[in-house]
Amino acid sequence: MLFVCHFGLANESGTGQVSNEAYVGVEVCQGCHADEYQRWRKSDHQKAMQNADPKSVLGDFSDITVNFHGIKSHFYRDGDRFYVDTSDDDGESKTFKVRYTFGYFPLQQYLIETDNGHIQALNVAWDSRDKGEGGQRWFHLQPDENITPDHPFFWANHFQNWNSRCADCHSTNVERNYNSEKHSYKTTWSEINVACEACHGPGGTHSLLAKNDKLSADNTGFTITSHKPLKWQFENADPIANPIGKKNSDNIDMCGSCHSLRTPLTKKSRGQGFHDNNRLQLLSDASYFADGQIREEVFVLGSFLQSKMFEQGVTCSNCHDPHSGNVRVEGNGLCTQCHTPVTYDTEKHHHHGDDSEGSLCVNCHMPAKTFMQVDARRDHSFTIPRPALSSELDVPNACTTCHEDGPANDAESAGSPVKDNAWAARILNSWNVQTDSPQGDKHWSRLNHRAQQGDILVTRELVKAIEQQPLADLIRASMLQQLSAIPSRVGAESAQLNLQDKSPLVRRAAVIALQGLAPSMRWQILSPYLQDASRSVRFQLADALADVLIQLPVNQRAGLAKLIAEYRESLQLSIDAPATQVAIANLEIQLGNIDAAIVAFRQALRIEPYYVPALINLADYFRSSGAESEVRPLLEKALSFAPDSGAVQHSYGLFLIRNKNYEAALEHLDIALKQVDAQPRYAYVYAVALENQGRIEEAVKTLKAATTRWPNQYELLMTLVIYLEKTGDTSGLYPYLSALTAIAPSAPDVRRLVSKYAR
Repeated sequence: MLFVCHFGLANESGTGQVSNEAYVGVEVCQGCHADEYQRWRKSDHQKAMQNADPKSVLGDFSDITVNFHGIKSHFYRDGDRFYVDTSDDDGESKTFKVRYTFGYFPLQQYLIETDNGHIQALNVAWDSRDKGEGGQRWFHLQPDENITPDHPFFWANHFQNWNSRCADCHSTNVERNYNSEKHSYKTTWSEINVACEACHGPGGTHSLLAKNDKLSADNTGFTITSHKPLKWQFENADPIANPIGKKNSDNIDMCGSCHSLRTPLTKKSRGQGFHDNNRLQLLSDASYFADGQIREEVFVLGSFLQSKMFEQGVTCSNCHDPHSGNVRVEGNGLCTQCHTPVTYDTEKHHHHGDDSEGSLCVNCHMPAKTFMQVDARRDHSFTIPRPALSSELDVPNACTTCHEDGPANDAESAGSPVKDNAWAARILNSWNVQTDSPQGDKHWSRLNHRAQQGDILVTRELVKAIEQQPLADLIRASMLQQLSAIPSRVGAESAQLNLQDKSPLVRRAAVIALQGLAPSMRWQILSPYLQDASRSVRFQLADALADVLIQLPVNQRAGLAKLIAEYRESLQLSIDAPATQVAIANLEIQLGNIDAAIVAFRQALRIEPYYVPALINLADYFRSSGAESEVRPLLEKALSFAPDSGAVQHSYGLFLIRNKNYEAALEHLDIALKQVDAQPRYAYVYAVALENQGRIEEAVKTLKAATTRWPNQYELLMTLVIYLEKTGDTSGLYPYLSALTAIAPSAPDVRRLVSKYAR
């Protein structure tokens, strides 16, 4: 019989009835779910956010002053209240009350409420680790940035805003209540932290059913249901356990919305089909290495979906207790739930001494990367260390990350002075560890890397891998997306075929791959899929076809117009984010609504004045519309914040060329080409600018370097051959002409050159 704790339920409607959407609070749960409640009380979920009081605050507020980036912060308390004196957004010292703690271990941040309901996270944080680990100190989250009140990472600015960037996943039933006109918030929540209803949904009906003893397996009263994950059982002498039961996505749907780098597509996306309600970021080179390992913070799911574990049906709660957040078993026992210790937890397998760091499964297959200075997060793609791949693609591997290029004194490393990739590859080979498959199939990352370089000759191999290799859906989707940058008939045919794939990730990537087609062809291919079952796919279609709408006959517009309206509505969920405002602006431009686009760009810059994509896109619009006087201040502002952005340097260089300031332009075009985000087009533009200034030898040198960095680029190769002709170096053009014949043998200019220089 269930009773007692279910009396006196919260009534949100004021009608004497508790609606299905009523949140009743975590304390209601403890009577019937005591074990889960107690585990939650000790969990990081419970400590995700708390009111600032002597029990929750870990930092040293005993009249301590710290100085980072020339900004002093004085931490102190008055009784049970906590304060910080620090610079405000005008650069003046001001006293702020600490309202909330944010996080717990290995660091804790502190939240300040400023004007118009904005809650901001201080970027001076407390290292809550033990002193022996380097903790018990104040530190700055961005030590390498030049933080000033104008900098986007200054604590009072957008990127430190809790309402838009943190709240949804750190509290329960958050309603942001953002007013775009006033740029204000009236944010509310049902629970200050991540409590039961954050994952299970509102508990009003569940509590009433429990009170009346009407709960059943088929009628829990929750809006979010969860089935038990697969169980695993060893059969015969199998070294790896076999699944029992039916695979389901409940854990992914429940946990994924917070443990992923994604854009929400619906207001309440937790517990529903993840890919229907969220747009997961694919494996971009900004966030992941070419082999899928984490480069930046991606919050687990994008890693896990790559893994063989996920493909076999392993899910979050097989390894983690959802109520405590802890792993179910410490040490290698977690892995030997499914991998027999006699095979895997032995020196014969891991080749390290028992009880050493190297003997721990996670250190080889889930290497950690540190974020926020002190927070080590493990990669959940469960990789195999591939030092040979590291040498080829400059991706990390667990061997050299752990050994950190120490001196190689062991007998097996003769001839290698340090423990580098070559050393690690040789050691693995001596252990007969196969880092590529026994069949000789090369790892997919090699193709992915070539695609990221824009190498059009990888297209057929890439398509073959997407269609024939047993790759995870996320990997297939990410590789398919690469085809958008290397358009070809083969790539378009593959994308068209994959519009019918079972995976929404792959279908969405197929739409992206086709976005470069001419509008009429795009409409012909994509229009039959406007009713796709997944929102993530439908909204990608809306983005891909928005510019086609005004070109369609009136009688064909209804379906697309409805989809665009649905897409526009989803964008309203995050209108307090500058990235969303830029997306809105780009949509309005495609639809021909120029005034609305400018309003959205301006709103993006109101939210974050130094948001580079908004500055560049708005400047580009003004350039195209002839308002050149509006361009300079936007680009100079972007340049002042992001001098290491190739896109900003390139845009500013082009601006200077249009204003005939050629020498200064060349300097910026050169800088653009040296940045990490540089593109082949930057090399072409810079080379042409050099040649126009009579510096053709430098142009040739630039193009030769660019063809190494970005192989098989038609524009670069053709320009290089033409310039080599001009310099009289006809013997030197043959390798580049040969590459052109491989890329475009039927192109008239290529045929002319082949005929001219045929030997």
